[in-house]
Amino acid sequence: MHQTASNLFILLKNLLEWGQMQNGSMSFQPKISSLSDLIVKNVETLKERSDQKGVIVINTVSGPVDAYMDEKMINSVLLNLLSNAIKFTHRSGTVIVKVNKTREEVVEMSITDTGVGISESEVEKLFKVGEKTGMKGTDGELSTGLGLLLCKEFVEKHGGQIWVESQENIGSTFYFTLQV
Repeated sequence: MHQTASNLFILLKNLLEWGQMQNGSMSFQPKISSLSDLIVKNVETLKERSDQKGVIVINTVSGPVDAYMDEKMINSVLLNLLSNAIKFTHRSGTVIVKVNKTREEVVEMSITDTGVGISESEVEKLFKVGEKTGMKGTDGELSTGLGLLLCKEFVEKHGGQIWVESQENIGSTFYFTLQV
């Protein structure tokens, strides 16, 4: 029951944020902030769920990493991507969080899982409004695909990009970029 309530809470939060973004009532206040601290916070927030599934989350970000971001929006992106990685990873699987500086003023964040993966035809639908992409997680967790649409909106609002590389039955890596 606790997990069902948590899933419902995340769905309602996503719907509220999506609605605020669409009608322009969500404020956008970017500033230089600690991306590494935000990662630690989100890994800790999801620790109970990852422990329940026996999924090991490895944060490879060893030093301070700052980015130009609206913390509330990027927190939502991280929470969605990390919770999806845990949701679609089998018990005893692994989720790896990385940040790389790709160019002088850009950081690239990646979240890799050893989960169920996504077919090529489904990958093409992931970030498109009106496409049905929801599927159940490895423990039957609900998924609507709305969180990924929200992630796309928030990352693009920051001038970044978001994409995925995936292979069925092997896993997925979700990437997004932010300015430094």
